[in-house]
Amino acid sequence: MKPINFDKFDTALMSTIDGDGQIILDSVVYGAQSLANDFTVLVTRDKAPLVQLDVKDAWKPASDNFDGKQALSVRSRFATFKEADIDLEITLSQINEIYKSYLGWIKTAGRTMIEIQDNPFEIFFLQHILSSHFEMLRLNTAWNGVYNAAGSGAGSLVDGFLTIFTAGRAVGGDIEASHVYDGAVLTTSNAYDQFNAVADMVNNVRPKMLLKELDVKCSQQAYDKYRKDRRLRFKEHVGPADRPENLDDYSNMKFKVDPGLAGKDTIVITPPKNLLFVCNSNPGEYRLSIVKDVKSYKVSIRCSLGFDFATPDELFLNDNI
Repeated sequence: MKPINFDKFDTALMSTIDGDGQIILDSVVYGAQSLANDFTVLVTRDKAPLVQLDVKDAWKPASDNFDGKQALSVRSRFATFKEADIDLEITLSQINEIYKSYLGWIKTAGRTMIEIQDNPFEIFFLQHILSSHFEMLRLNTAWNGVYNAAGSGAGSLVDGFLTIFTAGRAVGGDIEASHVYDGAVLTTSNAYDQFNAVADMVNNVRPKMLLKELDVKCSQQAYDKYRKDRRLRFKEHVGPADRPENLDDYSNMKFKVDPGLAGKDTIVITPPKNLLFVCNSNPGEYRLSIVKDVKSYKVSIRCSLGFDFATPDELFLNDNI
């Protein structure tokens, strides 16, 4: 394979992108695959509803009377986006290291010529940069982000779920009080009851959700407190190596330890598809520029994205956020 002339990398990259924001959008979605195990990745337009139409049961015995039913059975939130930049100064030697990874990717067993042709080094470079930055997004933004237009770093990029939940629970917000458990600080003597208290709200308020697979989002520390409390309560049946996958009393509620909640007492129970990472489907919101300097390149990538939950009706949490 003919080596790339890195002295002209800026020209090659801009020529490959050629002003096509869709290529950058596709690379953002590629990078967001690292989030897909924990959040639903959704590409949608601004102000689009985040829940598809969920039709209420309108059947009844035949009659001459019309009794119309409202179509939506859950309230939907609407997609909103923040513009975000990745500004990098990258040296020729760093580009060379990424190129070595590209060569390894090409030589992967089963790699087809079509795949290689569809992914020239410039696209691989863009995807590599975005994938690396999504690791930061996952840890620093997904839960703890607080939007700060004048800030820097992943934590100021967009609002994370804790900030969004706080706004939703405020006066005029869309999270109802019946969905929030007023809990205490978790300890090894109350964690079992507090996890169950959030689950009981689901059973009391929206019992049909017991037919769905639900995630119990929490930190590793909160999960370990639950384990220790459970072990103390059921000494004859539970050992120190026991790691339950589901809540004892709710077989459809599966623990999902989330690294973004490290150190928090937060408990969130919701369907996996309710927590979203959203990308703006408008390619015009995605741009790239690269400027050649003496010993490096200055790369700027603009994206349009955010985190949100699709509906407050299927979200239950405690007050420790």
